[in-house]
Amino acid sequence: MAIYQKIPDSITNAPPERTNFDERFVSLLIPQDAQDRLEAQELRQLVHRALQELTDDEMRTIELRYQHKQSPGQAASRMAISREEMAALEESGLQKLRSSLEDWHQGR
Repeated sequence: MAIYQKIPDSITNAPPERTNFDERFVSLLIPQDAQDRLEAQELRQLVHRALQELTDDEMRTIELRYQHKQSPGQAASRMAISREEMAALEESGLQKLRSSLEDWHQGR
């Protein structure tokens, strides 16, 4: 089975396929030593703990906006709330995540 897809001979007007950017791919590009791997693992654990502190609505908002790349209007519609409520949930969720990361960054 080939790893790479064959590029077609003819150019089409079809939109390009969307590809997901995987963290494992990024790790191949960055040379890491033991200290880098340890810090990356610590950061993953910190983000995981910070995500656990979000309310269900904040988590859903962050997931729709940043993982599924939905616009504010799309996310609000999907959650059946107003754009203003969605924006408030997004801001409070991001603030919680930022405060956890700032504490970690200052402790480095």
